[in-house]
Amino acid sequence: MKKGSKRLLSLKPYPFAEVNQARDKAIQAGIDVIDMGVGNPDLRPPAPIPQFLKEALDDQTTQYHRYPPFHGLRELREAASRWYRRRFKVTVDPEREILPLIGSKEGIAKFFLAHLDPGDIAIITSPCYPAYLGAIGISDGDLYELPLRETNGFRPDLKEIPQEVLERAVLILINYPNNPTGAVETQELYEEILEVAERFDLIVISDIAYAELNLEPTYRAMSFLEIPGAKARTIEFYSFSKTYSMPGWRLGFAAGNADLLANLLKIKTNMDFGVFMAMQKAGARVLDAGDRLIEPTRRHYRERRDVLIEKLAGTGLRAIKPLATIYVWAAIPKAFTSSMEFSKAVLEKAGVVLAPGIGFGTFGEGYVRISLIEDRLRLEEAVTRMVDSGLI
Repeated sequence: MKKGSKRLLSLKPYPFAEVNQARDKAIQAGIDVIDMGVGNPDLRPPAPIPQFLKEALDDQTTQYHRYPPFHGLRELREAASRWYRRRFKVTVDPEREILPLIGSKEGIAKFFLAHLDPGDIAIITSPCYPAYLGAIGISDGDLYELPLRETNGFRPDLKEIPQEVLERAVLILINYPNNPTGAVETQELYEEILEVAERFDLIVISDIAYAELNLEPTYRAMSFLEIPGAKARTIEFYSFSKTYSMPGWRLGFAAGNADLLANLLKIKTNMDFGVFMAMQKAGARVLDAGDRLIEPTRRHYRERRDVLIEKLAGTGLRAIKPLATIYVWAAIPKAFTSSMEFSKAVLEKAGVVLAPGIGFGTFGEGYVRISLIEDRLRLEEAVTRMVDSGLI
């Protein structure tokens, strides 16, 4: 029997598989593991959100239980359009420039399938959300990792991209606020990215999954679509997962250029039927509810960030204070040669799971990502364990 396609066999293992296996083994052995590896929110969705879904489910007609429209429920598309106008002062047509998704991860992977042929280059900032790396492999595209360096605020220097890469590239993917570093964009950076994209005829993919999870009131994330002329070559992805503590709901949407969305829709119509309509109905009400649902979540993560940063101060694990996201990016102690070595040691000796930076791409080496998915007491205990074990 054939073992699998060339595409399957060429895929690298999930970056954190080794650490996750060691975590599961420790849990089975009865160890109290503090898991801050995966960005899996521990908070419940704000109280109105389950009620929004319940009200849709209580509808006695069959309308929400049938196959959804391939281009998504109109109410959700219109709510997303209103959100863009209210939040970013950007106009997007709910008929042609919004497409609901089974989470942004699904949408990005299928967008790569729609636009990458073998030999085409996708420029991805690194470190990055690991799903980008696997999705490029599935699409048979070639990856170019554009480094995000701490000395540059974890923003790319576009001058580092070789001319031959730009000439073969089809798209450039950016993600701000950034997972895993917590870094944020500037308008000047976005303008420079658009200028390069126009010069080399690149598609811009903007992932703004954390746009509403600012941890300081002085910072508010931008949409790439705010840059004049950007919509002509941009698709932007948004997710409900982290902002509203809805990762298991699998709900998101894409916005931007109508032709790019049509290409994505063509792939989707051949691969899925979209999101359960009752969840789309609830999602529309979530977007319309605005900041009243989000601010308590921001406060939770802000408090956790501040506790963790304070506890790590003066240790060998140098934490970088983020302005947004649910992560703290930290440089590993000098005694360790790799992020994987450090992560394994922390799990073995302290019972704490951290995500090794190498799992986020080549330029994540030397760091670990700490997810703020435990309450403040567990965060404090995790640091105490690492200090007491002599690792930091």
